[in-house]
Order: sequence, then structure tokens, then C-alpha cells
Amino acid sequence: MSSVKFIHAADLHLDSPYSGLKDLPSTILKELRESPFKAFQKVINEAIFHQVDFIVLSGDLFDGENRSLRTQVRFRTEMIKLQQQQIPVYIIHGNHDHLSGTWITVELPDNVNVFSGQTEVKLFEKADGTSVHLYGFSYPRRHVKERMIETYKKSEGADYHIGLLHGNLEGNVEHSPYSPFSLKELADRDFDYWALGHIHKHQVVSEDPLVIYSGNIQGRNRKETGEKGCLLIELDGDIRRHSFICTAEVIWDSETIEVSTDRGFDDIFKRCKELIEQKSSDGRNHLLEIKLDAGGYPGKVGEYLDELIRILQEEEQGEAFVWVYKIKLIQTKPMARPGESLSPFMAEVSQLASEFEDTEDALVPLYHHPAARRFLDSMEPTEQKSLLDEADRWLLHLFETNK
Repeated sequence: MSSVKFIHAADLHLDSPYSGLKDLPSTILKELRESPFKAFQKVINEAIFHQVDFIVLSGDLFDGENRSLRTQVRFRTEMIKLQQQQIPVYIIHGNHDHLSGTWITVELPDNVNVFSGQTEVKLFEKADGTSVHLYGFSYPRRHVKERMIETYKKSEGADYHIGLLHGNLEGNVEHSPYSPFSLKELADRDFDYWALGHIHKHQVVSEDPLVIYSGNIQGRNRKETGEKGCLLIELDGDIRRHSFICTAEVIWDSETIEVSTDRGFDDIFKRCKELIEQKSSDGRNHLLEIKLDAGGYPGKVGEYLDELIRILQEEEQGEAFVWVYKIKLIQTKPMARPGESLSPFMAEVSQLASEFEDTEDALVPLYHHPAARRFLDSMEPTEQKSLLDEADRWLLHLFETNK
């Protein structure tokens, strides 16, 4: 028995529409829409460079159930590159690209192995006789909430056992509870590696057994910040090695700058420029959100935020871009003017805002709207707090300007 080396990637979302970004230059918008394809090309190039034995793709290759012909053909082109290098590919489809969609089928080369709608086992064998059993299933429909982990049964007769699973680890309330499973259930299967998909953030769930979400290969919105990529995995007897490979063509970033409102516009502008220059030094493309922390009193900062972002955008140049798509004020201290305290009325308003816990209930009508809900994800706790802080600032500003 020798070692096996493979690439694990998931959540490619190759035909993401990237809608909703306003005032984005056409050149940057084009680059953003191409970014999932370029990120996937990096995955393929890394597989060839490292001379891997095979690739596993753990669901949501396509963003929608009715994948386009253009996207399928471009995907096939990358599969042919692997075929020429004699590298097999093992694929499960997830909730986004489930098997019940309607599309014109494009024939894939014979090195591509797609799991069906029922859990099954596929065999990979190296030239030296080392064997691997790969286990998985593709979503037969969009909503799979059954405990599909119960259908994974270890089949003896192979040197290594790898599970492909697109689903949600129990206890993670930030994502849809598709095909739920617990860490104990994974450990009970006694597999050598679990290649997980569905969660777009790279995370090592467990080292023993080795269980990893690769995350998506390219961030698709402001919530998916930081480096995105795939994993290079090596199984060598009882030794497990894993390394992260960044593939993102465009990095979504969110940075906070502490600013002093008594220093004026020039100081804030300088701080923003320094941050942009710092980001551009890595030679990669960035979409940047800047949060201005002005403490408890924003002064006149709010009056020129719109102009500030336009000025920063107009100065953007170079092959690798750092595009500031949003600037906003954040509150880290109680809202009050320097040397003053809040009035009893505003203090009570601020206190009520800080104690408000029914954010999601208040947004139920929006999330249930037939048109809006297609474009909305559940709000994370940090987003809820940010929304409440912004409402707190708006109320104070309204009170100050009308008293």
C-alpha cells in the first residue's frame, strides 16, 4: 500500500450571477463574473502541478439547478485537461445543482465519475495496486433534510476510505440544515477522510478523524471574506496531511479604521488611502468594505461618506484593483457628543435598541416575500448587531437635527 494524493474542492458555483452590485465599473464587474471560472482553472492547474491521483468535488458545482450550456462546456474543457493527464474526478451534486433541475445535457469525458441520487461506493485504483473506496450521493432534489449519513456504510476491501458529503454539521445554525450529521456519526464510519461541502468557509472540523470543509473556491458576496480555495490532501498509511491552496481571483475584504472626528476629512481620507495601498501590495484583486469607527460620536463624518467613496473609487487604477464598494460608520461606544451625556429619552432609546432581540422576527415579512426571499440568506449575529447599531445612530441623528 502506497500513499494517495488528491485535491478536495466544493461549492464552485460556476455560474453565479453577481447581481446587486451597483456603480461597479464594467471591467471590474466582468472580472468578478469570470472569477469563479478562473478560480476553478486554478484548482485544475494545481491538480496537474501536484500530479494528484484524483480530484473530489463535494457539491454545488453550479449555482442553479438549470445550468447553462456555456457553463457546462467550460466545465467539460477543464475535465478534458484532467483526462489528458489521466486524473479521475469524483463528483457529488448539492442543493444548488441537484439532479431534478432541467438542462440540456453535455457529455463529460470518461474520467468524470458522478454519484447518483442514492449513496454508493466507487473504486479508484493506482497503478501499484493501492485502492480507494469513495462514498457519496448527489442531491436528488433541492431540499434533502434526511440524515443521509446513516446510508454511508464502510465497504471493506480498499486501502483507504473517503466520504464525500454535502451537508450541515449539527450545531451550525447559520446555514440551511440540509443532510445533517454529527461528528460522532462521521467518526463511527471509520473513514480516512471526509470531504465536506455546503459551508463556504474553510474549516478543519476534526483532525481525528480528518474532517474538513474546503469552503468555496471564490467568494461570492460581502459575507464571504478572506481567502478562498481548495485542499491538497495526502493519505499515507496512518498519516494524514492537508494544506490549503488559495484560488480566489477576487478577495472580499472588510476592514475597520479608527478615526478621530476632530481631525477632519483629510485625516480620514489619508487613512483610507493607506489601507488601500496595503491591500494592493499583494498584487491581487480586492473588493473592500471600510468601516469607520468614530467612537461614540460621528461628528460630521456622515455628511461626506458618499463623496469619500466616490473619490476613492475614482482614484482606483492599475491591473490589480482594490475597489471600495462600501464605507460605513460603526458604533463601538455609547452615542454621545464629546463631554456630554445622552438625554434620558435618548439613553432609553439606545438601551431599548441594545436589548432588541427579535431582529429575525421583524424581518419575517421580507423573508417570506415570494420575490425577495430568493435573494436573501439568514442574518448572522454580527449582521444583526450592525443593523441595530446603524438604527441607533440614525435615531440619534434624527433627534439631534429636529430638536
